[in-house]
Amino acid sequence: MKKILFTVLVIVLYGCSKLDIEPDGVNTSDNLFKSAKDAQATVNAIYAALQTHDVYNQFMEVVQSQGTDDAEWGYGRNTSNGDKLQMDKFQFDASSGLVYRFWENHYKNINRANIVIKNIPGMELDEEVKNRFLGEARFLRALMYFNMVRLFGKVPLLTSPTEVLENLDVARSEVEEVYDQIEADLQFGKEHLPSQYSPSDYGRPTRGAAMSLLAKVYLTRKDYQKAAAEARSVMDLKIYSLWPEYEEVFDIANENTGESIFEIQFTNTQGTSSTVSSSYQGFFKPPSSVLPPGPEGFAGYGDNPVTENHYLSYAPGDKRREVNVLYIPTAPSSIQYPYYVNKYHDPNAITVEDGGNNYYILRYADILLMYAEAENELSAGSPQAYEAFNQVRRRAFGYPVQAPSPADLTTGLSQEQFRDSIMLERRHEFAFEGQRRFDLLRWGKLLEAMNAQDPTIDIQDRYVLFPIPTDELLLNDLLDQNEGY
Repeated sequence: MKKILFTVLVIVLYGCSKLDIEPDGVNTSDNLFKSAKDAQATVNAIYAALQTHDVYNQFMEVVQSQGTDDAEWGYGRNTSNGDKLQMDKFQFDASSGLVYRFWENHYKNINRANIVIKNIPGMELDEEVKNRFLGEARFLRALMYFNMVRLFGKVPLLTSPTEVLENLDVARSEVEEVYDQIEADLQFGKEHLPSQYSPSDYGRPTRGAAMSLLAKVYLTRKDYQKAAAEARSVMDLKIYSLWPEYEEVFDIANENTGESIFEIQFTNTQGTSSTVSSSYQGFFKPPSSVLPPGPEGFAGYGDNPVTENHYLSYAPGDKRREVNVLYIPTAPSSIQYPYYVNKYHDPNAITVEDGGNNYYILRYADILLMYAEAENELSAGSPQAYEAFNQVRRRAFGYPVQAPSPADLTTGLSQEQFRDSIMLERRHEFAFEGQRRFDLLRWGKLLEAMNAQDPTIDIQDRYVLFPIPTDELLLNDLLDQNEGY
């Protein structure tokens, strides 16, 4: 499957090493934004930054799985990485390197998007092309801010690029103000992005991607009427459909098609470049002490080891368990819980960081379950909610998605019972796809879930938000800290 490689000119790789400390001056110099090729290069720089370890190529999954009840180090498994161990055991603080790098790289990307959004309107380009570039930049800015506001709460809302070393102190904006900007950016994308791309441009956000992310924003804000309507609108596009088998979702040959709505692009380069390759297939693979290397000849690191709590939560017959989790009963006796992430296989990989597996941000199963969740909140017992839910569930148990099956959810559930079913279904459907922490935060269930999974971990109320990094507080006098840090 051909997919876009976001190769970037060196001029667009310069960025702020800290929030608003150094301007992207090279990016905004007069020698750029002269042609459509220039505009495309600056947009591509935003995508390239999504592929880094500190955003979607490793640490997003540390936050979303390792920092939840789905994965936990210990019990004979590697605990040597201090940043990951802090996230795993809820010991992170304002000086934690992972928290800082997550903040830093998101703001790098926001600044790159702001450069595009400022400069492209004045270019002599076809209006449709111009609006498409702007739609891409605004979608990606919205995605970055959506991550930040959910994890940090109030954050500085910057909609103009940093170009001079003056007036760099910026206060945090209220959460609702940040969400309003996210919605405005996605509405623009909804109006101006194309419905589909040719294979050479796979990986860019479409109108459906903007609508889907907007539905998730509405659901997060508990605006269930708008969430249901937006999700329904995506369904009515008739562009996306579930793959018949759950395992097909993660076949590299099926990337950017079928139920895919938006993915972070990675490409196998046979070990020649780790900047566009995924590390997930290697990092999650068990180490040689647990599972000897196969024909490919290399072992993994065993990162993100799956909790027994997660493994045992699947019902008998749910095919997702074997796709999501690798259980190794022959592991050494020192490994108390030998469960590992089983997604992200690349049979052509020759090194740990050589995967061609894309990383999902949005897929159609998410639309169906978001629609079911919002409908249930609006009207308990809604037949539409049951049908959307059951389409996902039928596939999980090996049944055709459009016909009633023995796996269908029991009818007549109370609103709370249906809500609980949604919570469990999402845990299984999107395991190790960057959804778990965000879901738990949205439901107000993070502390409860962690206490149920491992009561020995000291979970305190402050951990529902990340701290503002110490380095940022020292450099920006207008920043204040989240409560409890």
